[in-house]
Amino acid sequence: MPPTEQLSEYEQQRLENIRRNREILQSLNIGDGPLLGAAPARIRGESADEVTKAEEQVIESNDATEFYHLPTEHFSTDVVKKAVHVDGHYTGWVEPGVMQRLGIKGSATEAWESEGGGKFSFKDPLGTGKKISKRALPAGQSAAKYVSSQMLRKNPNAYFYRNTEPGVDQWTGDWTDEERDLFIETATEFGCGDKWGLFSTYIPHRVGYQCSNFYRQCIIPEGWVIDDNYRLDSGGKAVYVGNHKRRGAK
Repeated sequence: MPPTEQLSEYEQQRLENIRRNREILQSLNIGDGPLLGAAPARIRGESADEVTKAEEQVIESNDATEFYHLPTEHFSTDVVKKAVHVDGHYTGWVEPGVMQRLGIKGSATEAWESEGGGKFSFKDPLGTGKKISKRALPAGQSAAKYVSSQMLRKNPNAYFYRNTEPGVDQWTGDWTDEERDLFIETATEFGCGDKWGLFSTYIPHRVGYQCSNFYRQCIIPEGWVIDDNYRLDSGGKAVYVGNHKRRGAK
């Protein structure tokens, strides 16, 4: 078999998934199955149809085995053409109306510095130079929720990841078609895949983590957006395979 550096990134990822599946099966004392540890079809000289048929047999025989596919392989050509294609990054800022109403500055740097600046760290997310005491937290509120609530004008992405605009109710439950369309419009204009707090300012009544969940659970699996940081498993579930270190804030 040729060395892995001659394989595409997708093929290398697939081999890694196969290796992981082998370990899972061995830990369960289950046989390897016909494809575990096998090279991609292009390397083995087998047709894609032969491999697909064999993979389906393995999937049916053992739920622990998953095979991930590129969205462009999973969906029809028509769906792929109509989908919004993104690189996993949101390039916008706070929605202009929200920014004006709340007095938020025009960029992340301006916002941070105008509200006292300081050095950001996960231990000191407010940049005050002081650790947050658990005793100072409001009753029943987590540290993450408390910190985000203090970041409206200093770090809007952190604030809107967990909070709606002040005075606006947060909706829960299924998304409406109108909300989905608004999501797609925003993704078309600014991209998506990170900075979900900022992204959510374009969708009233929803917060960043809801947008992130909707993205993974509906938008990608239904083919509305094609993001190469994701693959789809045999059941059509979105699986992140990108590099978290290269992505921006959540």
